[in-house]
Amino acid sequence: MFDLIRQRPRAALITLGIPALIALVYLVSAIRLTQRENDGAIGALLDDTWIHVRFAHHLSRGEGLTYNEGDFVSGATSPLWVLTIGAALAVLRPPLIEEINIAIVLSATGHIASVMAISGFGWFLTRRAWVGLVTGMITALSGRWLWMGLSGMEITTFGALCVLALWSHLDDRRAGRGFGWRTGILAALATLARPEGYLLAGLIGLDALIRVVIQTRRQLFTDETDPAPRPPSPLRQVIGSLWRGTIAYIILAGSYPLACLLMTGYPLPTTFRVKSQLGRQWPDLPFAFFWQPLDDFGWPLVILAAIGAIGLLWRDSRPQEPRSGWLIPLWPALFVLAVLFMGPDNYVINNSRYVAPAIPFQTLLAVCGVMLLGDWAARFVRHGQSARQRRIAAAIPAAVIAQCALLIAIAYTRGSHHRPGIANDVGQLRRMHLAAAEWITAATEPDDLIALNDVGAIAHLSGRPILDLEGLVSEETIDAVAGTERYTCERDLALMRLMLRQRPALIGVFAWWYPCMTGWPGIMQPWNEFTITGPTVIGGGQMIFYRPLWDQWPVQAQLPESAIAVGARFDQGIELAAYQIEPVENGLRVMLWWRASDQPTADYTVFAHFYQGDEFVAQRDSPPQDDRFPTRLWRPGDIIPDPRLIDLSDPDAALERDDAALHVGLYLPDAGRLPRADAVEGQPPDAAVIDLGAP
Repeated sequence: MFDLIRQRPRAALITLGIPALIALVYLVSAIRLTQRENDGAIGALLDDTWIHVRFAHHLSRGEGLTYNEGDFVSGATSPLWVLTIGAALAVLRPPLIEEINIAIVLSATGHIASVMAISGFGWFLTRRAWVGLVTGMITALSGRWLWMGLSGMEITTFGALCVLALWSHLDDRRAGRGFGWRTGILAALATLARPEGYLLAGLIGLDALIRVVIQTRRQLFTDETDPAPRPPSPLRQVIGSLWRGTIAYIILAGSYPLACLLMTGYPLPTTFRVKSQLGRQWPDLPFAFFWQPLDDFGWPLVILAAIGAIGLLWRDSRPQEPRSGWLIPLWPALFVLAVLFMGPDNYVINNSRYVAPAIPFQTLLAVCGVMLLGDWAARFVRHGQSARQRRIAAAIPAAVIAQCALLIAIAYTRGSHHRPGIANDVGQLRRMHLAAAEWITAATEPDDLIALNDVGAIAHLSGRPILDLEGLVSEETIDAVAGTERYTCERDLALMRLMLRQRPALIGVFAWWYPCMTGWPGIMQPWNEFTITGPTVIGGGQMIFYRPLWDQWPVQAQLPESAIAVGARFDQGIELAAYQIEPVENGLRVMLWWRASDQPTADYTVFAHFYQGDEFVAQRDSPPQDDRFPTRLWRPGDIIPDPRLIDLSDPDAALERDDAALHVGLYLPDAGRLPRADAVEGQPPDAAVIDLGAP
């Protein structure tokens, strides 16, 4: 795998060293700019980095994979990253606020490692050192890859492991091996770094299997008169070629799914269950597929990368050329497609961090495209004798150099805005999340539960237990919102039911993520807010912290003691459980308490009709809670307070009559009243009659 490096150390020093030096200088310049813009501080670019650090912090202190103290949860998408940070924290024991710097140093190290890996791999793939050198330089100067290198996330390390795994696989392929143990280990480490590693390992295994089967078939059709010993059976050959890598992979990569299964009953981490959105790709898939490379490099690199991929596939069919197989040219495209099928917005979320690991491979294919164009041009004029052909032949090296220089210049110029963007993102996270954590520490008690939709820095630095409203580290949230759509009342009500059971002291959210909950009048009191301006990778420009007013919540856990029981059951699993009534200046203030034992299939209107004997006096008909909580959104176990005012000129006198009564029920405007499921003799079959008369 590293034979070229060992055989040509000076060339290796240039091919790997120059890109690594460029990457280091670019990283240092970005760090210094960040410090100048943030009072000498560096920090995370994403709140998700703090999630990894919190898991790692608990792990380094022997508390296992916990987020809230004592609660095991499979919320770490990258167990390898958590283990790596945790090991560093266990040794160094930095102050809490400085733990994030460990993650940043490690991701920067992964950045340099990925640049060196793709440089070496490009050299190994093509047997041309300049291909590796140029590929490494473009990768090092990619602004988005620089951003990933200072994010404190696992992205660059995952990219480096993908390169090394494919490098090892290509070495196995060229040596006639199947799925070797080294490749299995590297693929397993990539899987533990990011779940997309499962795809990489599966494709490597498939490629190895196809190759072994083809070789076996060729041996079966050899001349039977050949005196040479017959080869082993086909099945034995397949098993013999694949078992080492397969076992190495299963032992390493299978450890985390087993841990997840034991912790939560699911083999995948909670983060994957939250973020995967299969079946929502179209019609934006073509746009999303090309968005990141076009934004980073423009059409020149995209076209050259396509030429490189097609050319490598074509060259692989020619026995005299170095073999690359089908997987390496297709891997970046297959990877991006897989990521987009997991979530249609992944091409842009968090500065495209989900598709960013394709960047080193995109640059490699583009440089291979330059190489192949040069080779084809040289082959075309190789045997020519005319002056024109000789001039073309002489110009080919200059054209190749010019194309490489153009790609390097494009990578730097198109990505240069990411360097000040890093400083901006660090500052924004400090002004919002770190400031919020400091305020929460002062404003709440250590045991107060905080409900949040961004749970990293605030939870870690405040030390408060949290309820994750997105479900990344709170499995109960996933179950609560299952089957609901984002930004809908159905989802918000599911979260409100969950919070009603757990009673957080504070709710801190980006308000636009939960429009129904934050827009519901009177149920929460704003207490503090943290605002940022300008372009951001944070999910919202304003985080608001609310005090929940539980007695005003639109759904309740139990009836108040002062409520008067009714117990009238209607079809659709609806029960009028209790009521309260109070005369006010201009009428009767009625509070109806509904209880659901099923999910109604339609949006019913509630009628409340005031009678004196057989005489109809007044009414108040409207959907529950003035149409804010339609019956279609009721769920089994809900207790729904439904206030309404019945206009009466003299409510006290109306209640003094012994024949005063309130008729309550539900109806559909087009289909009539909802029947009672417990018809009572002497009462209407579609209404509950509440006697209000004086005793």
